[in-house]
Amino acid sequence: MFLAHIICIFFAFNIILVKSQVPYIGNCPENITTKSDFQPDKYLGKWYEYAKYPFIFEAGGKCITAEYGNLGNGKISVVNTQYGMLFGSKSSIRGTAKEVAPGKLLVNFDYIPLDTLTSSNYWVLDTDYENFSVVFSCYDLLYFHTEVVWILTREQQPSPETIEKAKSVIQEKGLSLKPLTITDQTNCT
Repeated sequence: MFLAHIICIFFAFNIILVKSQVPYIGNCPENITTKSDFQPDKYLGKWYEYAKYPFIFEAGGKCITAEYGNLGNGKISVVNTQYGMLFGSKSSIRGTAKEVAPGKLLVNFDYIPLDTLTSSNYWVLDTDYENFSVVFSCYDLLYFHTEVVWILTREQQPSPETIEKAKSVIQEKGLSLKPLTITDQTNCT
């Protein structure tokens, strides 16, 4: 029985590395609502990551962007790009997203095996399409869950008013601002 618990913890830990990064006791919140009139075509294009909860795949990254394109048949191309802070090397990961409910997308990244472990919820909590977007992802594991929140902006250096609007969305949804870390968007080539 002890070995079974160790194996479960090992798999849970590995899933955390692939999924969201900030752990909380209990299940994912059920009261989180998304943008009910979300329009994927207006969301397409380039977004700059202003801030996020800690996320393993973006550790040590700067100049982080996400670019979305229309693949047809309700599918969206996803290209996430960043520069490593240590060596300045550029890296990207590609994938696809599909809206499964209003404002709720499911994202799968290429070249990562076991789609069931790497499919990620991408919930657009709110966006005005032209300035900001607030995105939420949550994943249940045993007796706890993990969360990530992103603030994305259309401008690399957004206005304070834009950031305040995004932060107010996070607070209105009952999520914490404390884990947010600002992404370095300076000296990007």
